Amino acid sequence: QIRIEHPYVTLVDAGDFYDGEVALKSGGVCITDLMDAAGYEFVAIGNQEFSIGLDALATNMNDADFAFLSCNIRYLGDGEDPIAVRKPYVIKKYDGTKIAFIGVTTPETTKPGKLAYNAILKDGELLYDFYGGNEGQDLYDQVQKTVDSIRKKVDYVIVLAHLGMNSVMKGYSSYELIANTTGIDVLIDGHSHTLNTGEAVPNKEGTNVILTSTGQKFENIGVLTIHKDHTFTTVTYPVTYYFDDKISEMVDEIYGKLGN
Repeated sequence: QIRIEHPYVTLVDAGDFYDGEVALKSGGVCITDLMDAAGYEFVAIGNQEFSIGLDALATNMNDADFAFLSCNIRYLGDGEDPIAVRKPYVIKKYDGTKIAFIGVTTPETTKPGKLAYNAILKDGELLYDFYGGNEGQDLYDQVQKTVDSIRKKVDYVIVLAHLGMNSVMKGYSSYELIANTTGIDVLIDGHSHTLNTGEAVPNKEGTNVILTSTGQKFENIGVLTIHKDHTFTTVTYPVTYYFDDKISEMVDEIYGKLGN
């Protein structure tokens, strides 16, 4: 509906779209197909993206029509990085306005005992690092480095952060990232399943950054509007369904294939 009313609309996700039974049973393929059909453009890589297994994640990343973003994933293994296709950021032009979308992945991905941890563990060694050292400072520095590399090239910087606002390890929250960086305009968050309809959070220099998150499991759809006067509006809509014929047919086929 928004695409009908406005010419510049981008659909994004802040991570963990490969979470749940359908993703695990299909190796993420069914979810990727649905997201392609819906028209997603940019997604942050969440910890649950690794839960489907590294080979499956690599396959989906190469096959998807949308871009997988993370500026703080560092490959530690030997040979070629299986998910090297990821990008730290993308810059999209809307008429004369340029917007950078940066991805951030939680360092909690390396917490032992989880599916994601097991997927990036080989011969007792982790294949990836998420700049989680020094009580979060390594993460802040890496994100700041990425922001600084593109800030002068764009009008706005939007971070798709799979970090969380609460119930996360000290140093890794979206609040702490904002408080220890500059140059970010908006942070769209995930990971902690928090509903935040829009909050002004001061950055390192005291400039407010808009922080928002839509909760979990499609309870809500968030809309960020950037106005011509460089202000922002965030609205969170509780999901009310109408059925798109194409996607409904795909869902029925998926359930039939998976035996549900």
